[in-house]
Amino acid sequence: MDSLLLAAIGLFSVIVLVSVALTSGFTDRAEVRDSLRLLGVADDDRRSTLLAPLGARTTIPLLKGMAGLGRRFTPVGYIETTRKKLTAAGRPTATDLDRFLVLRVLSVVAIPVLVFLLLGVAKLEGTGALGAVVLVGVACLLGPDASLNRQVEARAKEIRIKLPDVLDLLTISVEAGLGFEQALDRTAATVPGPLSDEFNRMLGEVRAGSRRSDAMRALEERVDVAELRSFVLAIL
Repeated sequence: MDSLLLAAIGLFSVIVLVSVALTSGFTDRAEVRDSLRLLGVADDDRRSTLLAPLGARTTIPLLKGMAGLGRRFTPVGYIETTRKKLTAAGRPTATDLDRFLVLRVLSVVAIPVLVFLLLGVAKLEGTGALGAVVLVGVACLLGPDASLNRQVEARAKEIRIKLPDVLDLLTISVEAGLGFEQALDRTAATVPGPLSDEFNRMLGEVRAGSRRSDAMRALEERVDVAELRSFVLAIL
């Protein structure tokens, strides 16, 4: 029993440490930079590797492996659905998707550990034990997706709240003689928030060579808010 308890505590500690590493990094060490300067290291790749935070050098390979594991065992279509939700939540990068998949792997791995702690350490029995096990299983399996859904809903709500103010300022700017893109750029700078972030991304796509209509349709697909969809259709 003692060995099993130690193993469970060790595994749970690893899960906690990796979870913390997903959201926070270790700071660079000034001594490393000073040593590299004294040694005159000229290799840029080696320099960047040695100057990278310790957490990045030790955890990134592990996290990549866990993300690959999450991709391998997730149902068909789940990754694409999750990618769309992350984009709607304002987290559109591949790194955000990998972090979420790692979180899903950790949540599944945590189930047997937490069940062991409940039954083997806390000594729960009977109906209470069954209820606790079910609660832990449901929380670990559904918790990450439920949290992501709440983030999507919160961001969509904020976009709906800011949209009237943005439209008012945009109308005033256009009536003052600015072009549509100039007016949108100024409005996005005046009213910060997720809606302005999306407009800035749309303007960036236009400046990169995309047609305005294509960039606005991409904006509509990313955000998926009915009020914003009406605005995009009206402009198009």
